[in-house]
Amino acid sequence: METRAERFKQDCLSDIDFFASNPVAPLFIAPEDGPIAKVELRRVQKRIAHIVNRQWYTKGCLRIILCKARRIGSTTFFCMDAFRQAALKPNTNVVIGAQLDDMAERIHERNHIFYANYPPSLRPERAGRSRSFKEPMDFRRHVTEEELMAWERGGPKPDHGLNSSISIFTERTPLARTGATIQYLLLSEFAKYRNQSTIIKEMFPTVRRGTGAIVIDTTAEGRGDSYSRLWEEAVAGRSEFEPVFVSWLDDDQQCHQVPEAYQVEQFYHWMACVQREDAGGIEKYSNNLNLNEDESLLLRDFIVPRWAKSSMEEQDRLHPMGWICWRRWAIQDRCDGKVQIFRNQYPTHWREAFLSSAITIFDMGQIAAQSDRISTEKPPERGELIEISGRRALDVDQQAMMAQVSHTRMQVNSGMFSFVKESFGPLRIYEHPVAGEEYIISSDYAEGVSDNCDYNTIHVYRRGDKLEQVAHFREKCYPEECASEALALGAYYNMAWQIPEVNSCGAAALALFRTCYPVHRIFRRKVADNARKFSPSDLMGWKMTGRSKAEAVGGATTYWKQGLCIIRNKNTLRELEVFVKKSSRMLPEAMEGTDPITGERYHDDEVTAFVLAIFANRQLPFKGRSVVERESKEKRECAHPVIAGAKCLKCRKEFPEAKEEPLTFEALRKMVKARNSQAGNRRESAIANFWTGGWGAIR
Repeated sequence: METRAERFKQDCLSDIDFFASNPVAPLFIAPEDGPIAKVELRRVQKRIAHIVNRQWYTKGCLRIILCKARRIGSTTFFCMDAFRQAALKPNTNVVIGAQLDDMAERIHERNHIFYANYPPSLRPERAGRSRSFKEPMDFRRHVTEEELMAWERGGPKPDHGLNSSISIFTERTPLARTGATIQYLLLSEFAKYRNQSTIIKEMFPTVRRGTGAIVIDTTAEGRGDSYSRLWEEAVAGRSEFEPVFVSWLDDDQQCHQVPEAYQVEQFYHWMACVQREDAGGIEKYSNNLNLNEDESLLLRDFIVPRWAKSSMEEQDRLHPMGWICWRRWAIQDRCDGKVQIFRNQYPTHWREAFLSSAITIFDMGQIAAQSDRISTEKPPERGELIEISGRRALDVDQQAMMAQVSHTRMQVNSGMFSFVKESFGPLRIYEHPVAGEEYIISSDYAEGVSDNCDYNTIHVYRRGDKLEQVAHFREKCYPEECASEALALGAYYNMAWQIPEVNSCGAAALALFRTCYPVHRIFRRKVADNARKFSPSDLMGWKMTGRSKAEAVGGATTYWKQGLCIIRNKNTLRELEVFVKKSSRMLPEAMEGTDPITGERYHDDEVTAFVLAIFANRQLPFKGRSVVERESKEKRECAHPVIAGAKCLKCRKEFPEAKEEPLTFEALRKMVKARNSQAGNRRESAIANFWTGGWGAIR
């Protein structure tokens, strides 16, 4: 019959939250700023505990790769789980990795506190003292000589107790000392290890597939290492690891301050202006709160949506401005006043954690939002364009090549090509052409097909209020073949505007454009005259120089941050992530290193095609006039879309009926409580209604 002690151990093994904080045998820990106290799991730790319990229950094993912000308590939590397995399960070999000796000593001391304060009736018997982390903590019963002699004479085998152990190693510790078979492997701050690949090759196979536990708990240290490869494979669903990202916003115990009263009051005015899309009011109250652009976007896209979905008790205890206040303090106190270091050490989403020290060009929040949207959309149609005569679009038309020599024209026209589905076709179609719509095709050309060459890339975008990607081509081929594909796409998408990049090998592609495509639908770049003024010319295509690249990238970043572009291709988003500026004096380019998934070096071909499309979209005529002209006319012809207070910001006309009523914190709280009592739902508020129904909804 099962005893109460055995039943208690089973409850502890089935629920780590119960094991850590039950009233009968709680764990004790020594915090940095106080005496030894009982463990109370933080909200972040409870979230991880739910994942751990689920995996042990459903899979019978544990495979977690964690990407986290600093100082969230995840290492302490997994040390609890490792101690649980070793102290309650027989024949369990626990191995914990640490980068440096001092970190290993802290983990060793933590395990000793766990053991020393555990109830004696449940505490397993130990062999030895293990005064240093270099000596394993063995949960083994001491066997006397009499028992051994009796066993030699044919008596019963001596009881060795649990026969479990906890070993700790560092980078400098020989891996052979960790033992042959591992039931629980915890790698703390794995991204900082210099021998990551060695540990993966030699230690991962010792934990059998489908059994035991492998936990990787670390803050990221840039791209190109083994950890980033493991993480991205887990995110893509190609490994047995479950990716778990913990943002600094998840840690309300450490990463939150109580804001001042004026910040609370001004915040609600700011949010009311955001609700009305009042640009003047947003600017006014952002200045009152000293909010920069990054802080405004952080509040709008991440903090307020989380806060609006929380309970009323949490909303009363935690205020959105509290995270902004703590962020300002952390940048100055912990990150040497550098925002980039804060984003790496305290990421808002996992892509920020892999940025290292380079300066990212494109807003990571938009990249994250668009990646999430792609995961919910249907996959694109793959195939190729076929001419009516049967020729593949990718095959170069020899007659067209000869027409270049004889200076005759063989122009393509709409309806010459049709799309044929193929499982592994080079062309991805996200949206087929719509009659009456205008499209832009930007293309970047490479030199050849060798492994060291870049990719030939073609992007197709539909013009409108937003620039939306509708087709994508990316192959290693010759420039003439890529140009032939671009010509076919132009004919297929309503004789779209063509913006080819004409540096080096792009010039050969341009020769084909001149012969086979209407010249009035090819982008003409501006050149500087003697007065250093830029004016349109007869030079077709876009030529990359230091000045033209800086201009194109600068305009693209603004478009991107404002959410005026929709990207549907994953390769494009991946290159936007690694497009960085290594120093203030250098032009932006692809990050150095190798892609952990593909094994290739990082490229920026997709970025070039992307910025070309945005650059041309602002200059090319659109339904009779350019986009810039249309924006200017909208500003001149005031329709009073933006009102701050009781006065239009454009024409200064007064509107007394639109006068803004003063809104205090106490008034807002009364309004929220009144509405909640009427609806009978404590989670519904006036602010939450807005965020769940408009553009502020979580994407």
